[in-house]
Amino acid sequence: MAWSWKWRNPSILLEGAERFERVEIPVYCSTGGPLFKTLLSSGCRMDCRYCPFARGVRAQREAWRRDKLVRVFLEAYRRGLVRGLFLSSGLYGDPERVSLDIVEVAEELRRRGYRGYIHLRLMPGTPLWLVREALRLADRVGLNLEAPGPGFFAEIAPSKGGWSLDLLSRLLYAARVARNPRRVDTQLVLGASGESDMDVIMLVEYLAGSGVGRVHFSPYTPVPGTPLASVRSRPTPLWRSRQLYEAETLIRDYGFRARDFEPLTDDEGNIPPSSLPLKKRLALAHPEWFPVDPETASMHELLRVPGIGPKRARMIIEARSRGELDLAKLRRILGPGWRAAQRFLDLGSISHSALASYMHTGSW
Repeated sequence: MAWSWKWRNPSILLEGAERFERVEIPVYCSTGGPLFKTLLSSGCRMDCRYCPFARGVRAQREAWRRDKLVRVFLEAYRRGLVRGLFLSSGLYGDPERVSLDIVEVAEELRRRGYRGYIHLRLMPGTPLWLVREALRLADRVGLNLEAPGPGFFAEIAPSKGGWSLDLLSRLLYAARVARNPRRVDTQLVLGASGESDMDVIMLVEYLAGSGVGRVHFSPYTPVPGTPLASVRSRPTPLWRSRQLYEAETLIRDYGFRARDFEPLTDDEGNIPPSSLPLKKRLALAHPEWFPVDPETASMHELLRVPGIGPKRARMIIEARSRGELDLAKLRRILGPGWRAAQRFLDLGSISHSALASYMHTGSW
């Protein structure tokens, strides 16, 4: 399983009406801390060709009772094993019924006084009123697009509904209601549908411009017994998902455009692996962007420079607005990023203003 190293399964003793029961806690170690990450049910009537829980695939099926899930989660939270809940489900019934069951778990937790983090994954075709209700109760809500377009989606999930109507439109509606990209996200099964990196990057650019936050990449892993395993027998390498996470961050937080990545791609629209950070590769592929003058550059121009992120770019702009930007100040702002940034900067305009102070200290 991809990212298997991020999972652990501590167990707790739960007191029942007549006896104690040992329950395993599905803990996913996310970047924000450990989450209780589970499916409401692994039963599913869909025939997604990559999924170990698809209809027709031999797999153990399990389901939570709502009261037990709420009780186990609250006990795990009380003991400090998790910081929040991530809840999804197999599509075991009508999309409205399944999404309502998911939302009702969040509603019960809030009713019991839980004010911590809740992340809900809704089903394709979820009614809009339920999308609004999920956003009322949860900190973050998402729908999995699974693939970067309707053609790719039909290839791997032929019975899961329409990509544009049942998934994308709901996701964009959630983004409009939430009015905060941090509250809406989605996921792609990377490599399952034969998509290229540029197919993914163009979708990421569109979603970022539409108010959707993170796009998560789940690398495809062939599961024995699934239809796709006989067609795509090789798992998607983790370096590809890490590279696309870099691209997603550069588009979402740094203002890069999909077309900026085209010089890095091969004939199939994929970005080959490299030991260099993706941002530096982009800088080397676009010499026309440089050098950048820190005294006059816009926020967007500064963010193209390796070693300069949003925080440092704002500090540079603030320092120069106060007339405080000299070479010493710039180096202090950039810190460890100075080494990566200096070759892409035009320092002529600020070097002279720093000359006098450096001569006094003997540092020139």
